[in-house]
Amino acid sequence: MAVYFFFSDAHLGAPNRDDENLRQQRVIAFLDYAKQHGAGLFIVGDLFDFWFEYRHAIPNRNFAVLAKLHELRAAGLPVDYIAGNHDLWMGDFLRREVGLTLHENHVARELCGFVCYIIHGDGVAKNDGGYRLMKRIFKNPFNIKLYRWLHPDVGIPLAKLVSHTSRAVKDNPNTWERDYRDYAEARFAEGHEVVIMGHTHKPLCEPVGKKIFINLGDWMEHFTYCRLDEHGPQLMVWPEQKLYGANKPRESQAPVAAL
Repeated sequence: MAVYFFFSDAHLGAPNRDDENLRQQRVIAFLDYAKQHGAGLFIVGDLFDFWFEYRHAIPNRNFAVLAKLHELRAAGLPVDYIAGNHDLWMGDFLRREVGLTLHENHVARELCGFVCYIIHGDGVAKNDGGYRLMKRIFKNPFNIKLYRWLHPDVGIPLAKLVSHTSRAVKDNPNTWERDYRDYAEARFAEGHEVVIMGHTHKPLCEPVGKKIFINLGDWMEHFTYCRLDEHGPQLMVWPEQKLYGANKPRESQAPVAAL
């Protein structure tokens, strides 16, 4: 039976935390588990708190996670990485050297018989216009080229500062939950059966009729992930590998009114 795994928002390397080693160890253990039991792995954004590639330099933290991802790819496990708001400048190192399949926006794919739509979720909220403008500026190829003229010892710390500011804004208590549900409903209307998002750091598994909206939560506080097999998606907790909250297997879920 094919099984796919999804997780997001580990923010490894985040400043002012004393649990970095524990969180990295948990991520590596989870990657080992996915290697042994998965048919594919989806990293739905913000694995690192900051990622920017120069032509001949990359951030020097969390190399053990990069090595583990390379090991997964060498073992033949497909690994798809959907860019998050802390992944504005992914490049050839992750693609060529680590072997990840990179996606700038979203992935729409049939998995285990379910039509899935997978996106990090940054910029989805209707009143998040300031971030959408900032993203266009940061993603502009000319601006990226200019930024690379900064020495890595200057450019990387500066980008980390911007990354920290982005997280502080996103963690505002008003996380636009209604907008995220509306976005999921729009994808359901297009024919998708499972919508998987991240970004808010709030784990969620909600049936909408026979369709399911998943928010992956995070690996800073909740350590939640999605497991998808022929029975449908389940939101799980690592390392216990138990169901998160009241989330139950698809076959036991009663239909509910559309959100």
